[in-house]
Amino acid sequence: MIHIPWFMVALGFAMLALFGLALWSSIKGDFAERRWLLKWALWFLPIPWLACEMGWFVAEYGRQPWTIYGVLPTHLSVSTLTVESLYGSLAGFVGFYTLLLIVEMVLMVKFARQGPGSLAVGRLASLQGGAL
Repeated sequence: MIHIPWFMVALGFAMLALFGLALWSSIKGDFAERRWLLKWALWFLPIPWLACEMGWFVAEYGRQPWTIYGVLPTHLSVSTLTVESLYGSLAGFVGFYTLLLIVEMVLMVKFARQGPGSLAVGRLASLQGGAL
């Protein structure tokens, strides 16, 4: 069985290593030529979510035996939040992520309407003399 805390830490260091390689390649200016790095970046998209879920699982899984065997009293192992505060935080998260979705969609539509030539990146930008 894989020990979740170690796997979670390994995922964190793997993300850090990928970020370091991407930063180094970006500074050197050959980021686009390293196709393997772009593919790894694509495959690493769900890794932060997995690491976060593993952290939550470790926190909850570690709490249960202490409560079951009576070492940790039940009133200390449950949340003290009220229903109103839970609904408030849920509404806040939904509102914030909805706002982020709207901003992202507006930006994506804006740049999609301008077409790929408006960005002036890559090989064509260097041939045309354009830059960001």
